[in-house]
Amino acid sequence: MSSSNKDSKEFMLPITIDEYFRSYRVDELKKYLDVTEKYLRIAKSDFETHVNEQNEKLTAANFSPKELDEINEFYGEEYWRYSEKFPRVLRNSFLVSAISLLEYEMNVICESLKKKLNIRINLNDLRGDTLERTRKYFQNAGLEIPSNNHIWREINYYYKVRNCIVHTNGLIMELQYKDRKDLIPYLTKKGIISVDTIKEEIALTTQFCKEVIET
Repeated sequence: MSSSNKDSKEFMLPITIDEYFRSYRVDELKKYLDVTEKYLRIAKSDFETHVNEQNEKLTAANFSPKELDEINEFYGEEYWRYSEKFPRVLRNSFLVSAISLLEYEMNVICESLKKKLNIRINLNDLRGDTLERTRKYFQNAGLEIPSNNHIWREINYYYKVRNCIVHTNGLIMELQYKDRKDLIPYLTKKGIISVDTIKEEIALTTQFCKEVIET
C-alpha cells in the first residue's frame, strides 16, 4: 500500500472550485441574456401578428379611417413597449446583475490576496467606491493598474451606467451636471442613449450587454 501511494500521482483539478463557480455564474448570465432576448423577439413577433390580424378584421368591418387611426395609435403605444420599453427593463436588470457579480468577484480576489500575501488591511478599510478601493488594494498587493488601462476604463463606465439606472431610473438628465457631462459622450459612442423619449434615457443594446460579459 505504501509503495502504491508513493508511486501514485496526485490528482489536480484543472481549475479551482472558486474558478469553476465564477465561470458557472458568468455562463448563467450569458444564458440569461440569450433566453430573455429570444423571448423578447418572440413576444414582439406575436404582437405584430396579432396587430396584422386585427387590422384585417377591422378593415373588413368597414371601420372609418378616424376609428382605424385611433386603434392604430393604441397599437403603436403597445408596440413601443414590446420593441423598446420591455427590452430596456430586462437589459437594465442584466447590467445590474453583472455589476453585482463583478463586485463579488473583486471582493473574493482581494480576500485571496490578503491571505496569500498576509496583507493586514481589509478592502473596506480603504476609502472610495468599490472600484477605487479595489485598485488601492491591488496596489497594496504590488499589482498596479494604470488609470488609462482600457479594460479598467470600460469597467468604470459600466459602473456609471449602472449607477444611472439604479439611482435615476436611467434618466440621464436627472444626474448631477458633472456626471451627465462625463457620461453622455460614452453613451452616444456606444449607441445606448434613447432617441424616442421626451427625456434622454439609457437604452442598452444586446451588443453592449455582450461586451460587458466579454470584458
